[in-house]
Amino acid sequence: LQSSCPRHTLAEAFTRIVEEEAEQLVTRVGTRFDELDWATFHVTWERIVRRIVLGDIARYDRTLTKELAALRKAANWGFMHPKRKRLQQRFERHLAFYYQRAEPNSLMAMLSAQGAENEQAPLQQVPQWLFAFEPAGMAAFRALALLCAHPEFAARAMAEADGTSPPAVDRLTASVLESLRLWPTTPLILRQSTRLTQWKQGTLPAHTSLLIHTPYFHRDERYLHAAHQFTPEMWLTPDGPGQWPLVPFSGGPGICPGRHIVLLVTSRLLAALQRRARWTLQPPEKLNGQVPMPSLLSPFHLRFRREHLQPNSATTA
Repeated sequence: LQSSCPRHTLAEAFTRIVEEEAEQLVTRVGTRFDELDWATFHVTWERIVRRIVLGDIARYDRTLTKELAALRKAANWGFMHPKRKRLQQRFERHLAFYYQRAEPNSLMAMLSAQGAENEQAPLQQVPQWLFAFEPAGMAAFRALALLCAHPEFAARAMAEADGTSPPAVDRLTASVLESLRLWPTTPLILRQSTRLTQWKQGTLPAHTSLLIHTPYFHRDERYLHAAHQFTPEMWLTPDGPGQWPLVPFSGGPGICPGRHIVLLVTSRLLAALQRRARWTLQPPEKLNGQVPMPSLLSPFHLRFRREHLQPNSATTA
């Protein structure tokens, strides 16, 4: 995953995948009365994820995605649901096929090239990569809604994205980070204290398990200016993303190792969609940029209207 590298080695290959899938998505929307909903978007998102993780050959392999979804559904019940050993074995064989194939320009190829040593089980990481991409798709879809509600910012973001050398944290990336700040896809983070901590109300012993309620910190009006507004500018300053307590990808030793890939893919998808069409949220008043952002925003109920761009016209959200 190259967690310490802001720009992945396969960034250009991943961007190509995003561009190809965005082109087909916009075409598909044209056959659905120019309306983009979550179900249509999600099909494209799953294809992008499979191609990036497993390779182009997995583009249409919805069977593998369904197998993983069934295993996750059963696992959510913990000990109250019988283990689906046969399904798990079938899914693991499915992954092994792509591991052996090691298609170029995929994470699976990089994993295969790295090999396994001693008791390592590299394939056990892949299911986590696949399902961790799911909330990223939700964040991207919400970010598109934010850009629709803030067309002036969207126009600047696209002008920057179409430049020859966009900055490491551009406005589209900042939009995704704001989407995660306003509506965290992981609202509760489980952690354990490493040392005794003194609070006003008392003392918290070391090694105490605790839950961090992310939305509370992400919208804390005591520390954040315009906590309930779309304020992507905070991510564009050098020290912005590091300011506590914003943890869109968690933090510390438990920080998401795939955060750079996620931000690359989501921001390039936003750019690709806006480059091909003008999108308006339906109904437009669902998200008003002039008032505080709602506490919750379900991606499953978002709908967008596509308006065809005129030749040489400026692209806005």
